[in-house]
Amino acid sequence: MKSDRHFPVKRLLVLGALVGAGAYYFSREQNRRALDSKLAELGLKDAAQDVGQSVTKGWEKTKDAAKDAGAVIADKAGEVKDAAAGGAQAAADKVKEVAGDVKGAVADASGKAADAAKDTAATASDKAADVADKSRDAAADAKNAAADKAAEVKADAQAKVADVKADATKAANDVKGAARDAKKS
Repeated sequence: MKSDRHFPVKRLLVLGALVGAGAYYFSREQNRRALDSKLAELGLKDAAQDVGQSVTKGWEKTKDAAKDAGAVIADKAGEVKDAAAGGAQAAADKVKEVAGDVKGAVADASGKAADAAKDTAATASDKAADVADKSRDAAADAKNAAADKAAEVKADAQAKVADVKADATKAANDVKGAARDAKKS
């Protein structure tokens, strides 16, 4: 029997480990003081706080977009399940019908995530212009990191679209196979 696991557990564990390591690092008073003093020395403390707020807002937008896409995917999966009760051909037809909606929802989430990353990059760029010569190198690093993250988010979203499309095609093929098997029986 095929596995019904669609949730990327390994990715979640890696993300959790990274967030946990970051939380541990910043929870230590000594590390926070060292970071604050270095940012103040470079004149970047306020800029870093503004960029941090921008990243937080971008994360919230990305999270909301992913939640919306997940809701659409769950809704469409329920429709396919209901159609499967009506027969294999009805389920296959429903899979084809909802594939576009799912692809659109994932593409919309991808667009929102990319926009959030671009907003973060723009904020980082604006703050970098306000900082003295000492901060130019640090701001360029932040901008490159935001652009890299935007590219990564876009690539991840495109991969998700491809995965959803492949899953929909596989589901349609599975339903057709089940219909053929049912006819043979």
